[in-house]
Amino acid sequence: MLAGTVQAINSGKVNLNPNPSASLSVWVKIIINFHRPKLQCQSGFGICIEFQVGTDKATGSTGYAAALCPAQARISAGGQIELKVTEEDLLNYENGFALPYFKKGSITLEDPYTFSDAVTRQLGATRQLTIKPGSYPVVYDASALTYTVALTY
Repeated sequence: MLAGTVQAINSGKVNLNPNPSASLSVWVKIIINFHRPKLQCQSGFGICIEFQVGTDKATGSTGYAAALCPAQARISAGGQIELKVTEEDLLNYENGFALPYFKKGSITLEDPYTFSDAVTRQLGATRQLTIKPGSYPVVYDASALTYTVALTY
């Protein structure tokens, strides 16, 4: 039998998105509640990030019983927060509540929303991220059945 000593060291923070660019940034999976922060994320249309759950494609359509919507986020080369969500996940979320907003080709956010420190760090940002209210174009990718929106912070 081999025996050894395990030693832990503090190696510093790893920045997943050192210089945001489409080729370097990492998609981070998140869970979204598509309701207004001003209304305690209970009603209206908006964006509330419930929690951060790691990297790659978000999963949870079945595990979260459609109470929350899995999505992906990253900081784009243009310095915006990109959110990507599948059509299937939008259909499963609250019986399709948010899908009509995305199908219109743009979404309007009436309230600012500040990401938690955990999500901010996972995205590789060096400062707090707050999405600004406004109208944002939505791009639909028919081959991947996904909606992507770039949000300003």
